[in-house]
Amino acid sequence: MQIEKTDLGKDGRLSSEAEYAKLLGVSSITVRKALNDLVNEGIIYRVRGKGSFVASNPEPAPERTFGYVTFIIAAGHEMYDSSHMQIIKGIQSYLSQQNCKLIIEFVENDFDQERELVGKLIQSDNCGLLIYSGNPNAAKGYLKELRNNAIPYVMIDRVPSGYSVDCITCNNYDGVYEAVQHLIANGHRNIGFAAFDFHLSSEIERYNGYRRAMFDAKLDASEALLFFQHDLDYAFLVDEIEKGNLTALFCANDRRALEVIDRLSAYGIVMPEQLSIMGFDDFENSKFAKVPLSTVKQNFEALGHEGAKLLFEMWKHPARIQKKIALSTELVLRDSIRKLDQNKRHG
Repeated sequence: MQIEKTDLGKDGRLSSEAEYAKLLGVSSITVRKALNDLVNEGIIYRVRGKGSFVASNPEPAPERTFGYVTFIIAAGHEMYDSSHMQIIKGIQSYLSQQNCKLIIEFVENDFDQERELVGKLIQSDNCGLLIYSGNPNAAKGYLKELRNNAIPYVMIDRVPSGYSVDCITCNNYDGVYEAVQHLIANGHRNIGFAAFDFHLSSEIERYNGYRRAMFDAKLDASEALLFFQHDLDYAFLVDEIEKGNLTALFCANDRRALEVIDRLSAYGIVMPEQLSIMGFDDFENSKFAKVPLSTVKQNFEALGHEGAKLLFEMWKHPARIQKKIALSTELVLRDSIRKLDQNKRHG
């Protein structure tokens, strides 16, 4: 570069980002990150409105630190549940190795508040953002703004449709496929699917895994047993169970499954004798439910750790191809599933 060849003297002004991008044949984002590195190392300095200049007395670079990363959790009244705490633990375990601090921003289930927060963070000295969005599809606007400002970010668990981002999630599809296969192997044919927030990519992936498992077993996924609304019609569920039209229900997450157990118990439905229940996530309290819940376990701590790791990879190599990393899941069997007797099968 000009600095190494001493083309510029002390306090000499560097070319603009656009000029370097054109000269080197790289994106302006790559140039900006390279100049940020030189600022951090004390080789150049910046003057607002005037540009970048060669430092008069560059000193040996100190041990490199990355400032701080912000984790945005848009989860409403569920913000303090154990899964989020595990994600935070995973993030912190990686950041502590990088001399980097973690700031946590909780957002209520209000997308305007989420968007406003990101707008403020764009003007801050963040090294990057980890985002657990309440509405990823609505987030496309601020994600584009983050990209335009060369601020690295990683989406956690859920992503916007039709918009490529770096993200960490679990293998939702295969996890549900294995779970529904287990229900089928235990004699169930009339298996329903109950969503919780079906606009989320993670739940759509789980539904697709359910549909594929049913299809591969040559079973019809009855439209009457697909529940995509946030509020379930429990009177209808009870009627279908008592008629034998529904023998097992896969729930898109443990929160939905635990609600189903509580509500159906109040109606006098006995589980798993009348209905087998399967969840997804393996929340801490799932094993202590009225009926200990069988579920698909995802490793929330690994989700946080790998999310932070991916963010630093972006920070160091901004021009690389975007990644979606899916972590493995594990089927956890407890007391909420029973093997269906041959003479009680329907369909």
